[in-house]
Amino acid sequence: MTAAEIGDPAAPKTPARRFFSDEEKLAIAKETELPGAKVSAVARKHGIVSGLLFRWRAQFGIAQKKRSKLARVVLPDDMPAARALRDLVRPPEGMMAVDLADGRRVFAPAGSDPDAVRAQIESGKTAS
Repeated sequence: MTAAEIGDPAAPKTPARRFFSDEEKLAIAKETELPGAKVSAVARKHGIVSGLLFRWRAQFGIAQKKRSKLARVVLPDDMPAARALRDLVRPPEGMMAVDLADGRRVFAPAGSDPDAVRAQIESGKTAS
């Protein structure tokens, strides 16, 4: 007996890249819509990464099963949580925050006179 060489010389050094037609992509993407199907399981079944499958779903307009619903939250200004949330918004670079009498906050160029900014806002004249 002779010693066998490690590796198969007939096998290519890099794996062959797979190409899918648009019909195949659509069929695979539609598999994720079946009851109980998960994107990761479908991707494993076909030997592709799940990110590619998500891209195909977007390409063919296959939406998420449940869309996010956003809700507007209004907190009274006198609540500590409302003030804490307001304080999280930092003024943009070169701007400063000016608190108005009604509890609102505006941003004005740094170095502005806060009283002049308040007067301008109250008069209804704002710069465009």
